[in-house]
Amino acid sequence: MLILKEPIDKVVTASSGSWSGNTQKINGGILLHVVVQAESSDTTFDFEIVDESGITIKSWTANTEELNEEVYIPISGVLTLEISNSSADEDFNIYLGIDES
Repeated sequence: MLILKEPIDKVVTASSGSWSGNTQKINGGILLHVVVQAESSDTTFDFEIVDESGITIKSWTANTEELNEEVYIPISGVLTLEISNSSADEDFNIYLGIDES
């Protein structure tokens, strides 16, 4: 059974084409779903997830309007989420579905 405990769901605003922020500490789990949605349909952007050691866990480049991908990535600790190379300074919705069961 899938139990999503405290999915990460936030609205952030890119400035000068980028945004970066940290999650709360994750006590181990599996990242199952990543959704990043730009406010405008023609906005392009890159998105990256980095672990506490500075190692890139996963990156996506040249997304237009929305990144919506199911993944299976073991995670723990504090993650850094990064939007870069955004073609517009606007709001983005970020959702990470995490199974911590």
